Amino acid sequence: MAILDTKGGIHGKAGNVIYRRYRGMTIVQGQPKKFKQTVASRESSSEFGMSSSCGRIIREAFLPAYRDLYDGGMINRLSRECIRNSRSKGRGERDLHDGELGFLEGMEFNLHSRLSDCLKVKPAVRRNEQGQVLVSLPEINAQTDIVSPFKREKIDRYRLRFMLVAFNFRQEFYEYVGVKDVEMGREERAAAQELLFDGEVPQGSLLILMASVSCLDYNDYELRYESMNTKEYSPAALIATYPSEGEAPAGYGEKRVGDDVRKMKSSGRPQRVFDMLEYFGNDILREAMWPKGKKVPEKTKPRRKEKASVNDISSLKGKRVKF
Repeated sequence: MAILDTKGGIHGKAGNVIYRRYRGMTIVQGQPKKFKQTVASRESSSEFGMSSSCGRIIREAFLPAYRDLYDGGMINRLSRECIRNSRSKGRGERDLHDGELGFLEGMEFNLHSRLSDCLKVKPAVRRNEQGQVLVSLPEINAQTDIVSPFKREKIDRYRLRFMLVAFNFRQEFYEYVGVKDVEMGREERAAAQELLFDGEVPQGSLLILMASVSCLDYNDYELRYESMNTKEYSPAALIATYPSEGEAPAGYGEKRVGDDVRKMKSSGRPQRVFDMLEYFGNDILREAMWPKGKKVPEKTKPRRKEKASVNDISSLKGKRVKF
């Protein structure tokens, strides 16, 4: 039964129509009905859920680089095309490890300030014979090769950050392989150089490399440099991806996270290996492939939000170059 309140608003149900108030307006909607999904619609729904869940984890892992300054549609662009264009498995059977990772390369985190527009030089990325990732940078002139909306006299330094993260969605963990920062004054030049990521790559993991640009201002009170980036200016993009090689043994991810937590507690360094506590892709695949008519078992692993702090990367193995 619908009710008319003292302010003239209608609430409740009248026949097959439901009335409710939202932001001062009366919303009228039909009563929800159950409907039978086709196999194709269930697979499509699973695919969308899988890509959204992968996107959430990638966004979380790279938070220390782009610092939550992304545009609203960023998460919806992540990973969907990669999974959809898998050549090895069909809908309802595949995850990002089966996908075409090349679709991720060039993915911008903030369309208001594309990395390709704000950084006029292009890093070249490759893997050496040992499987290590190498970034080759040409000479960078801070005055001409970095574009920002800030007055140049307000900027003290620029920071180019390259962050390599290993993801294992099947074992549900991600790990920071390394971070390389290149800093220069606003009127300086950074010499051509190669950055080598020599950290260990965990088994069965796919690699994703991000590059970002930050404008820095010196805080005289706290005696440190602070980022001037905003949601209108925060260039960051994925610039290279490498597929996973082989599979990790059962329990590998859980052990890797546990070992890292113990090292963190004994040494006091920040955590480097993280559980994918917000990832539901394996649950989605289990449900999609579960025999018809049987209930999907609930996942016993607790789910809680846990992000890497923006300061966690300070102790990662790597180097900082200043000019």
